[in-house]
Amino acid sequence: MEPVDVLIVGAGPAGLRAAQVLAEAGREVLVTDKRGEIGPKTCAGGLTRKSVRLLRELGLPDEAGAEWVGEVVFRGRCRVLDPARTVVRTLPRRDLGRFQLEWARAAGVEVRAGAAVSALDLAERTATVGGRPVAWRHLVGADGSDSAVRRALRLPSPRECFAAEYNIPGIRLEPLRVEVDPWLAGGYFWVFPHCDYTSLGAVAPKSRIPPGALRRYLDARLDRMGVSRGATPFEAATLEVDFRGFHFPGGVHLVGDAAGVASSLTAEGIYSALLTGEEVARRILDPGYPAPRARRWLRVKRRHDRLERLLRTAAARTVILRAMDRLAAWRPARPLLADWFLTG
Repeated sequence: MEPVDVLIVGAGPAGLRAAQVLAEAGREVLVTDKRGEIGPKTCAGGLTRKSVRLLRELGLPDEAGAEWVGEVVFRGRCRVLDPARTVVRTLPRRDLGRFQLEWARAAGVEVRAGAAVSALDLAERTATVGGRPVAWRHLVGADGSDSAVRRALRLPSPRECFAAEYNIPGIRLEPLRVEVDPWLAGGYFWVFPHCDYTSLGAVAPKSRIPPGALRRYLDARLDRMGVSRGATPFEAATLEVDFRGFHFPGGVHLVGDAAGVASSLTAEGIYSALLTGEEVARRILDPGYPAPRARRWLRVKRRHDRLERLLRTAAARTVILRAMDRLAAWRPARPLLADWFLTG
């Protein structure tokens, strides 16, 4: 039986950030991921200002990715809420994973790609990692919306949000924008240009818009835009937004999408993944650590989640989107509206 101080399941933004913090503090950390390559995932790849701030503190180069001023559509008209507040940096998840992997390994983290976790026994604090038995003192579930650790904790896993996208190579469609389409029942359509491709996708609650219907919607949108999909694969993923806690008996912890900390309104998950990965790691190091930034983010998330639930109702959606559009047309309200959606 291989002993390890901290076993982290999942090498996404949350898992690698937690691993880096723990390793820099001198802890022995093993990160395992079932995928053979660290990084790629269904994701528009947009980093808001707060995410970029976190990553630049860790060493993200200024030239990484591409920077855009994001626009929003509430009722048919594209608007810039605030040129400074709505800057978005697009960075492919493969590149983000590469940077974080370098930082984690430089801190002394062992990362095993292509090593699935099975036979997870929370009572005995053991697991099988890539066919090898491992005993752990702390277990961190950073394994996304379909989290094996969350299931082992017997927590509900509704995975209510469903996102679908095409990453069309060789084109750069501008502006970067989010279109709040009433048909999506609280979801939205996005256009995120990158350096050498454009991500076009949509997200919606699957209880209102079934995954098959969302794909047909996305295909129809691209057809109307005259965008050929060619051989570009369709990509899709669920998002867990049902938060049930970070810390559990027996030295078990959840972070990122496994913890359900993404906003159900904006579907922004990278910031909350980085933040909760760091804060949970600091709590492992110091059980008295108050995790102020995670608590602040959860307050933002609760506000977002309440509005998203209202937007699922047709009557409320009509009133809210009309009000949002009027606020977006009023210059003094634009910075406040941008902060409400994008603050952390």
